[in-house]
Amino acid sequence: MFTMDSLQLGFLVLARMSAFVFLVPFFSIKGIPALTKIGFSVALTALILPGINHVVIPESILTYSFLVIKEVLVGLILGYVSMLTFNAVRMAGELIDIQMGFSMATVFDPQNQSRVTLTGQFFYLFQILLFLAVDGHHSLLMAISYSYTLIPVMSSGLKVTLVAAIFKLFIQVFSLGIRIAVPFMVVFLICDIGLGIIARTVPQLNIFVISFPVKIGVGLFTMAAVIPVLATLINNIFTQMESDLGLILRLMQ
Repeated sequence: MFTMDSLQLGFLVLARMSAFVFLVPFFSIKGIPALTKIGFSVALTALILPGINHVVIPESILTYSFLVIKEVLVGLILGYVSMLTFNAVRMAGELIDIQMGFSMATVFDPQNQSRVTLTGQFFYLFQILLFLAVDGHHSLLMAISYSYTLIPVMSSGLKVTLVAAIFKLFIQVFSLGIRIAVPFMVVFLICDIGLGIIARTVPQLNIFVISFPVKIGVGLFTMAAVIPVLATLINNIFTQMESDLGLILRLMQ
């Protein structure tokens, strides 16, 4: 039988869960209706709620409101940290598109309601497929479930050290995206040097026109060659994502 305390506790659990679902990779796809996400959050809350220890809900509305805000922030932080790793691969694809000449050919991504480049979108979809293939979504659900053990609903406020930790993770993700794109950038640099030599030796050729199909062909050939390596790298990124979530959870503990 549901009591007022259990309903209030369930709402606190739902606040963290819904914030996490609306931001975490794959589950936050914009094409999924909001009511479906809310229903999924309610279903997860119903599964997790029986395992949460009974707590005394504060009678003050102001205190309860602060608890709701804290729970939402916990869910948003965990979702944002997991989303950072996905942005690294997409950023690498956008850097590659700048060298290939695809940066001018942007497409609209209905999942994120933004415009993305072709290679960036290809890398992102490739990463999503690998994420589902290795049951990465299960790891995310386990992380949010485990967060209620490390960070109880009635725990104190968030620590200031989280800001520095998240900023450090952001820098790591930015550098990771650049490292992924470096092999392509080296190949395009060699291609530019070769085209420059041809332009000096055969001035009759219009190198500006020739360079577009040449760089696209070189980019596609390089991409096909490094796909197996990229798959291994993305799997390592998923492992790093799990360790980052564990680090954030320990900092919030």
